[in-house]
Amino acid sequence: MSSKSFLSNKERDIITSEDIEVFKKYKESHEKMKIIGTHSGTFHADEVLSTFLLKFHPEARDSIVIRTRNNEILKQCDIVVDVGGIIDPKTYRFDHHMKEFKEVLDEKDEELNKIKLSSAGLVWKYLGIDILNNLLKSINLFEQNKNHINEIFKKIYLDFIMGVDGLDNGVTQYDKDIKPKYKLVGDFNQRISRLNPEWNVENVDVNERFRKSWDIAEEEFFYYIKNYANSYFIAYDIVLNAVNEAIKENRVYFILEKYCPWKKIIYEIEKKLQVENRFLYCIHPGNNNRWCSTAVNLNENCMELRKPFPEEWRAKSDEELQKITGIKDAVFVHASGFVSFWHFKKSAIKATEISINHK
Repeated sequence: MSSKSFLSNKERDIITSEDIEVFKKYKESHEKMKIIGTHSGTFHADEVLSTFLLKFHPEARDSIVIRTRNNEILKQCDIVVDVGGIIDPKTYRFDHHMKEFKEVLDEKDEELNKIKLSSAGLVWKYLGIDILNNLLKSINLFEQNKNHINEIFKKIYLDFIMGVDGLDNGVTQYDKDIKPKYKLVGDFNQRISRLNPEWNVENVDVNERFRKSWDIAEEEFFYYIKNYANSYFIAYDIVLNAVNEAIKENRVYFILEKYCPWKKIIYEIEKKLQVENRFLYCIHPGNNNRWCSTAVNLNENCMELRKPFPEEWRAKSDEELQKITGIKDAVFVHASGFVSFWHFKKSAIKATEISINHK
């Protein structure tokens, strides 16, 4: 995929106005284009993402945006997101601020029924499949993924859009009595928020800032598109085959003959095969023709390891490590015990088996 923006300059057209006459002239000058309405003032990740996603829906492929809180203007827009007090997918109205609003992505799915939707989640729920189909066709990835559309739809929501929904609706990531040990900065919501004008700065072109926010949305969204449509299912099959082989041989480690992303996939496979928490290590090729054995985390959201390498191996390398392990081609074990390096595959396997049996 090209690094060039998927949106043309014309599609990036935005105005902010509460004046109905200004809107009428704007509409007349763009008579062949659909108009998406969203609110003026401070912008947030959800309407940035929802307006961006709409650009890939057949109904709004050629569209422009007006930012306003004038209901007379909003009534004349083809699509309205995050403002207007109406949820009606048939008329392309996607607001979530009503007191009675409690909609989630899928009531029947335990993973998808915990977070109330924002405008981004609403657009994804009702138009996401069409957006995916349209987009994948435009980048020649539809045929290889046509049997995975629903899976991609769900994964992009869980990994990306649900976080936007949660933050916009004030849902905390942690229970109130849990204090994070450190802060993570630079996520999608924060990057969008930073583009709003500083409180003490005047004469800022907010429309231009909003356009820049689309660049961030494009970067983030296409990362997930590329990951899931271009590589994820290939990697999934590779890991699944390795896991099945390990189960057949009654091993609690699996071996990848060629490296592929596996750290997220292994939990999905364990759950699918009903062998949750079985696997302790993954052995795979590393850099410089070495082999790695990597310890598996307790779960996807936890840094703690199911079984780290022995304490006496950690932060040791070369001759010192070779002496402790009895393995002649030992290279290095990380200080935290999460990964070890060996010159040969057979040595990585031997070290892993020693670690498994270590008390």
